[in-house]
Parts: sequence; structure tokens; C-alpha cells
Amino acid sequence: MKRSRYYLILIINLFLVFSLMGCFCRQKIEVLPKSLPNAAFGKPYYAEININVGVVRSDSYHIKPKNSGLELSPSYFDWNNSYNDFTIKGTPKVNGTISIEFTGTTYVTMRCPASQFKKIYTIKVEE
Repeated sequence: MKRSRYYLILIINLFLVFSLMGCFCRQKIEVLPKSLPNAAFGKPYYAEININVGVVRSDSYHIKPKNSGLELSPSYFDWNNSYNDFTIKGTPKVNGTISIEFTGTTYVTMRCPASQFKKIYTIKVEE
């Protein structure tokens, strides 16, 4: 009787530990680099963004102004890159500041729920 009670308490404790681990798990999302380099008006621009976390499930971005000449594209069409690599490229067509708002969600894992992230970059375009 004591032995079965011991195993029952052990099973209940293990269940509680594993279920609470999932509640406290938070993926630390780091979007690198911290800032993007400045650009020159009319000259080609190229920068890379990497998200250091599991796998990014969905992402969206907004570039302001829309006619800036820059475009953000995922690199997962290239065999050498992962789903977490993105590139910003193009030729700036406006002077001033270009802002890029980048948001996304990660996949759910067995231990951690999905996490959301948001990063805003500003690129100064100089003549």
C-alpha cells in the first residue's frame, strides 16, 4: 500500500513539474542587427537581418515611405539560408528617413508556446 501511494505521489509531482515548465517557458527572441547602416541616395543598398529563435512562422513588414526603393525579402528561397534570415536591398529613391516595421511569430514547440516579436528599423538616406 505504501509503495503504490509513493508511486502515485511521484507521478502527480512529475505531471505538475512538466506542465508548469510549459507555462514558464518564454523564448528569448533577438532580432539582429540592433540597427541598420545608413544609405546613400541613388546607390545600391544591402543589409541582412537574422532572427535568433526557433523558426519564424509568419512575418509581415511595412516600409515607409512606400516608394523608398527598398524591399525586404526572406532568404529561405536560397539553400544556404534559413527561415530566419531576411535581406533588405534596393536603391533608395528618397532623401531623409526610411522606417521598416518588422513583426512575426514563432512556431509552437512541445515546451514553449508561440512568441511574437516586433522590430522597427530606421535608415537615414544621405546625399
